Amino acid sequence: MPLKPVSEFEGTRASAHACWVLSVNDPFGSSNVAFCILRVVFLHKDNRGMRTPRRSGPFGVGAKLDKLVDHIGRQLESAAEIDRSGLSQSWSEEQAVLEAIPDYIFRIRRDGSVSVVGSGTSRFLAANESTPGKRSADAAAKSEGQLKKVQPRDIVSRLAEELARRSRQLVAKAEETGKVQAFDLQLNHSGRTAHYEVRAAVFYRNEVLAVVRDVTARREAEAALAKLKEDLETKVQEQSSELTQLKEAFQNQVALLAEEEEVLKKSFGKVEKLLEDTIGAITTIVQRKDPYTAGHQQRVSQLACAIGREMGLNSEQIRVIRVASLLHDLGKVFIPAEILAKPGKLSKVEFSMVKAHPDADYQILKTIDFSCAIADIVHQHHERLDGSGYPSGLKGDAIHLEAKIIAVADVVEAMVSSRPYRPAPGLDAALKEIEDGKGSLYDPDAVDACTKLFREGKFNFEAREASNG
Repeated sequence: MPLKPVSEFEGTRASAHACWVLSVNDPFGSSNVAFCILRVVFLHKDNRGMRTPRRSGPFGVGAKLDKLVDHIGRQLESAAEIDRSGLSQSWSEEQAVLEAIPDYIFRIRRDGSVSVVGSGTSRFLAANESTPGKRSADAAAKSEGQLKKVQPRDIVSRLAEELARRSRQLVAKAEETGKVQAFDLQLNHSGRTAHYEVRAAVFYRNEVLAVVRDVTARREAEAALAKLKEDLETKVQEQSSELTQLKEAFQNQVALLAEEEEVLKKSFGKVEKLLEDTIGAITTIVQRKDPYTAGHQQRVSQLACAIGREMGLNSEQIRVIRVASLLHDLGKVFIPAEILAKPGKLSKVEFSMVKAHPDADYQILKTIDFSCAIADIVHQHHERLDGSGYPSGLKGDAIHLEAKIIAVADVVEAMVSSRPYRPAPGLDAALKEIEDGKGSLYDPDAVDACTKLFREGKFNFEAREASNG
């Protein structure tokens, strides 16, 4: 900063030889800090009109005073230099901050005047003007080269005008509450609505400093999100309405299906009753031909169902076992009674006739629609795991599980019951027979379940017959 000369002192022999004022602009434009450096040198005029230093006299007062003034001057100059350096650094920092922020900064007075605090060294673009547009040409030209971010003049002007319009109320409210005043502004610019967020705080008496931020992108994003939310809510409502309609339709369909299921249950019950009656009729026919065979089928059915339950089979499998076991010897009605009751050993021809009864069973039952493989199960109840059975010599998994269970029950019942041609071997012999053939002739799981039923007292034929009687 330059040193400015000040007029000399008048009215004394001694006059100020030099006095300088160092002027430093306060960053906020409020005052001037003056540093004065005064150096006094006593002068006198000689007879030739030349100015020469006055002698100090016998006590050397002049020389001492010169030294003191020189010392004070040097200290003041040093202090001024330090202050100028500090102000320059602080000013650079503030300038960098102002250039970095994206906001508009306005200084608003109660009387409606508005100054723009902008970028670079020109902090006040219109410190003494009511609006930015009234700046002088020199000031505009000066700041133009210093500003690094140039804002559209019409936007700045319109913001300043709007803030000026609100200045009285804004300054009054800020001073009254002592709080930051925040509000939004909307301006139409180039066919587009721009949104600004204003935050103003007291700066000086009757004056506030306002930071104005362009929040158009944020407001548009918020509006877009709100619109998207509204659209989503509308779609959700539409989907909810459709779901409600679908739910009602589904409930109606469920009700119809429930009605149909009830009808089917009743129909199935009638079919089951018809099947039971048919089986009863067939059993009656067999009983008239061979009373032993009819009783045998009933007892086999009881034991086979008990084995199936012990093995954990479901109710449908148990139903199939029951029906198949009640019909498994139906084909014996075609065997002459004298052969079935013949004491002693059968001839090969007679035994071949007995072995043919599974085929006869199959031929009769295959014509009935049982909705399950009743005919095949009955046809396989004399098959054995190793293929030694009849009539087809099937092995292992080729045999239905239900047929394997009926095979075990058939052997046990036959051995615990007396026949016309022999006495009953007994339960122990029957259990030994199936245990000896376990895995080779008979299904291991069926054998284990059967032996467990008898040995743990869970099943006996006498109790079953008593409950049925």
